Amino acid sequence: MSALLRALVALGTAALLVSGAPVATASPAPDAQPTLEQQNAAHDHVMGATLAAEEPQSPSLAPQSATEAREAAAPGTHVLGMDVSGWQPDVDWNTAWANGARFVYIKTTESNNYASSHFSRQWSGATDVGMVRGAYHFANPFESTGAVQANWFVDHGGRWSPDGRTLPPMLDIEYDPYTGEDHTNSCYGLSQAVMVAWIREFSNTVLARTGVLPTIYSTTNWWRLCTGNNSSFGANPLFIARWPESISDGAGTLPAGWSDYSIWQYASAGTFPGDQDLFNGDYSKLHLFASNGQTPAGGPSLDAKYISALYQDYLGRLPSDSDINFWEGHLATGSPRSIISSNFVNSDEYRLKRIDAAYRDILGRTAEEGGRQNWLYAMQHGGITTDDIETTLYSSQEYYLQHGNSDTSYATALYNTLLSRAGSSADYAFWAALVAQHGRAWVIDQFWNSTETISKRVAAMYDRYLGRQPDAGGLKTWVALDLRLGDSGVRGGLTSSEEYFGRAQSR
Repeated sequence: MSALLRALVALGTAALLVSGAPVATASPAPDAQPTLEQQNAAHDHVMGATLAAEEPQSPSLAPQSATEAREAAAPGTHVLGMDVSGWQPDVDWNTAWANGARFVYIKTTESNNYASSHFSRQWSGATDVGMVRGAYHFANPFESTGAVQANWFVDHGGRWSPDGRTLPPMLDIEYDPYTGEDHTNSCYGLSQAVMVAWIREFSNTVLARTGVLPTIYSTTNWWRLCTGNNSSFGANPLFIARWPESISDGAGTLPAGWSDYSIWQYASAGTFPGDQDLFNGDYSKLHLFASNGQTPAGGPSLDAKYISALYQDYLGRLPSDSDINFWEGHLATGSPRSIISSNFVNSDEYRLKRIDAAYRDILGRTAEEGGRQNWLYAMQHGGITTDDIETTLYSSQEYYLQHGNSDTSYATALYNTLLSRAGSSADYAFWAALVAQHGRAWVIDQFWNSTETISKRVAAMYDRYLGRQPDAGGLKTWVALDLRLGDSGVRGGLTSSEEYFGRAQSR
């Protein structure tokens, strides 16, 4: 049964649709947390909705005051905050600020069919008083894929910008609240391997859409039960949920992969509306967290961050736990980073991505599968490079016909595409004559290996891998290297450099 049908059955006719999403017609007092039954009926769950039922050792409503939180945390090392949802529609933001709250996570979506009608107003209220704020999504892996829900989330407020005021988008993944209705289990009927894949797909999709890894909210018990205590998400900031009898008891044992938490939800009620949270760092680190989305303490090793950067830059995805262990092992036993980066450059997965990109960028279409495999085979056995594929496509009859079907228009297209500038009429006539005399392949070779064209490609790689433009000396060095080793040699060199390694640590 779909979530919407569940909501309608539970409510009878007491549900209305706002922006295409179900919203309960009745709710508890503005600052109170609803019962699980109310949340199920509305298909609108708060962060930690299932903890009281699934982890009885967590007091269901154990109010902790801001004073207790301040006394338990060493002065200056933690920042107080909260998380709210549509069940707190009328937050008194000024009072929350006056009582010490400096950040808030606000619910915007659930599954792939609920979007909070209160989110925009809550976001504006938090912004107006100066709070650092972020959006969160309540996951329901039983209903749709990680990618579908991540896109729904980002499309309905789960965005991010490195402005020092926006927390990384957050995934709330916890016990299935509908086990009595969908007849699954606490893990939404998914195996541990499938659950890990679901979370990774959600995380990768958010990363691709926003440029930052999402924070993951969960409990250690759920993580052990439903992911097998998977340790491959250490690059994601951790929002740990644990409601102890006393805040001085701490956040407890963390899930595998994390050596520290970014935020701790320590109670479901207290001084602030909604849940009570602590950021693991001082106010300056909170703003840094909102600027770069990085875990403020603990997290993966330096080599693991480097490996993760290579996967993202070359393959467009994050590594698995076994991937990180494999490459960390090679680095630990003395393999230089140049060998590691070369393996990525020459991997079949990356080669296919480059082939696809060449067809898309040069011919404006998808490569047929037979063509992809032929090129891959040639790269594996014939010694050709991605440079050879690109120059072949530029000299092809298909490209020639697409750009005017004349030598002059072809020369014009090469100026526009490879040099990103216009030439003179004399330039076009000069190269058109050479096309007629020597053929397109010869002309493309002259363009491709010219200092001007190589300089543009090197500058683009600097921007992609180092986030800056090259200095004059560096440009000269890499242009010379490109003439000998091609673009692949430059890519491998840049991504094995100390600068790239250092930049990977703050991504």
